[in-house]
Amino acid sequence: MSSSTTSAFFSQDTAALERQTDVLNEQHITFEQIWNETHKKVSSGWIRQNGYKRICLQFPDDYLPHSNAISTCLKTALASEECKVFILADTTYGSCCVDEIAAAHVEADSVIHFGNACRSKASRLPVLYLYPVLPLEVPVMLKQLATLQPECGEREVCIYFDIGYQHLYEQQQQEEPTEGEDTLYSQLREVLCPKKLQIEVYPPPAEDCAETKASENASSSAERICVFVGADNQRFANLSLTTTALQWHILDGATATISMKNPLTAQYIRRRYYYIEKCKDAQTLGLIVATLSAVGYLDVVTRLQTMAKSRGIKTQLISVGRINPAKLANFLEIDCFVLIGCPFNNMYNSKEYYKPIVSVFEAEMALNPAWHMKYPEAYVTDFKQLLPEGRSFLAFDAEAVQTQDVSLVSGRIRGGNETDDTVETASNNTVATQAKMALMTTNTGLSFEDRTWQGLDPALGQTEPAKVQQGLSGIPIKYSHD
Repeated sequence: MSSSTTSAFFSQDTAALERQTDVLNEQHITFEQIWNETHKKVSSGWIRQNGYKRICLQFPDDYLPHSNAISTCLKTALASEECKVFILADTTYGSCCVDEIAAAHVEADSVIHFGNACRSKASRLPVLYLYPVLPLEVPVMLKQLATLQPECGEREVCIYFDIGYQHLYEQQQQEEPTEGEDTLYSQLREVLCPKKLQIEVYPPPAEDCAETKASENASSSAERICVFVGADNQRFANLSLTTTALQWHILDGATATISMKNPLTAQYIRRRYYYIEKCKDAQTLGLIVATLSAVGYLDVVTRLQTMAKSRGIKTQLISVGRINPAKLANFLEIDCFVLIGCPFNNMYNSKEYYKPIVSVFEAEMALNPAWHMKYPEAYVTDFKQLLPEGRSFLAFDAEAVQTQDVSLVSGRIRGGNETDDTVETASNNTVATQAKMALMTTNTGLSFEDRTWQGLDPALGQTEPAKVQQGLSGIPIKYSHD
């Protein structure tokens, strides 16, 4: 194999030092925005009221520079309570999910979650969510929204406030307006002149509220205009894909500008349906478990395994923490991956990966005959909605699975009684193309026993006993034998 080909799988020793960090499309956060007197009062009151003694503070990566100061301030406020405060600096799967696994390592009895949150229902620990307070003047917001008045007139309008701007909505809810002062709702109605106006926060404050709002959104008129007060981030992508609307607008609080956005483009839909067809063509599916705390993930795993088995597709259960192309490249025998995660952490662009990655909803459309020839009203990112009692649940009937059908990707017949020679020839000659134009031959029928390297060989009983010696001590930059 030439050096140009192997460069796609190996890197130089200095690559880790020269690697550039990917910067997320998020507004820069200051200490005053994520921790103020209100945050201090709410968190300390919550701890005292419930009698918690071991509290974990979970921070996303961009909050870590302020984590020590926040922890010290909270300890000072709880000095008389004899509480222990821990900092969770590295989450197992995603910063939006409550990391109950890491909290269990210190026997925590509660978690305070900072920043972006998917609000998936935690199954083991009580959680308090604290959001940042980003600056945005109400008059500036109203001035930008006034430009949408011709479009919003006599239409249903729904305005969603992102986590950094929910304080604008909450202040109006808590404070009684003085005489002659208009509320935020009345000001928005005066500016937009809609037929009907709804104001919501996203994510909603409770999971049961989120499911109720999702049901209302699915049944609402498709002619409404939706405005997201925030940034073009993962939260907006999740909300816009799952909510039916005539047009979406983003009011960026950082720049005080408004722009039009259409998430469901024709190119996006074609790409997702292509991945659904690849899921149907797969001989082996890899079920990636990207959550261990969300309620219902084991039920989803069982359901996917049942549907795949009815189509003669093998499944493998995988748990590798945060996924990346290097981790998934180790599973050469898997033709397609299904990511089982929270609503904010289950959509990946498969262009960087060797094999396609689909969400639970896309796997459901591929494997469940009830979804065939049926166009969904909205995209489903929360896998709990696909389980019984979910609003997008469709019963699976194994007898309705077609014994043979035609692949829209390869044009071949799926489910036919191919000979072993034909399957072996087709699988051994598969070629995967990488973005760097490097080629890799794969064998989809490769099993663990057929691999040339199966891990370290312990050679039990084949080596002579050796005297125990003291190893190196110290830190990696300077070890010591003393």
